[in-house]
Amino acid sequence: MSQSAVACVITSHLWESGERSDSQISLQRTLKDRVSRALSGTAISTETLRWIIDAFDIESSDGDHLWAVYAAERDFVSGITHTLRRRREMVKRQRHRTVSLVERYFVDETGALRLRNTFHTIRAIEDGVDLYIFNHEPQASEIEVLHGGTLGLRHVYGGGLIGREIILTPPLSKSQTTALEYRTHFSTAAAITNEVRRAAFARTEHVDLAVEFSVSRIPRRVWWRIWDDHLGGSVIRQDLMTPRNGIVRYYTPFIEETSVGFTWEW
Repeated sequence: MSQSAVACVITSHLWESGERSDSQISLQRTLKDRVSRALSGTAISTETLRWIIDAFDIESSDGDHLWAVYAAERDFVSGITHTLRRRREMVKRQRHRTVSLVERYFVDETGALRLRNTFHTIRAIEDGVDLYIFNHEPQASEIEVLHGGTLGLRHVYGGGLIGREIILTPPLSKSQTTALEYRTHFSTAAAITNEVRRAAFARTEHVDLAVEFSVSRIPRRVWWRIWDDHLGGSVIRQDLMTPRNGIVRYYTPFIEETSVGFTWEW
């Protein structure tokens, strides 16, 4: 396979779609090494794979297979990374990294998500970090910040994402950390669901997620799942879980550029 020909096709696609504004000659030179690494099996990024699928108009079923193979090659034991097919537009540039994340979801006997408790430690990667954007479910009726900040503006962005500012008090200097604790409440009528997800753009370390079901109604089957999008999308991997005392729990050292969570059947 001609590496230069592949680079040429990708260059034309990026230039015609407006994703890159470099001249075609300059862009093709820039892509030469990246395409070489991809075709030789040395290294390939999610962005490069997306470019190849789009540029060559690969059938959706074949594209799904490529994404599944790509994800399977990742080391899911050490962490879950780079499963997102595209990066949704962010409302603000991320200026922190997550040191630890513990989340507990509570589902009642009607099948409704009633509460989401979050314990979150973040570290500033530059001076003047004054807020954190918390992405949450659209059915949320109230967000309660218990420690570390106060509620700010609500944002709708990225093709369906909903986020709420948590204003940090005081702002963080570079390398400083702070602990946040907040709760998301839901009304019964609006929150009937069979899944919960947590997405990450930049690396989020020491992730501990769990769902607690009412002992009077425990699902027949529960899966830990990894998706290729924040909302909808395809399942990249799933593992059948066994609830213990009505609780399913999953820990991973880190997540990055991915969407993870639980799905269940009653």
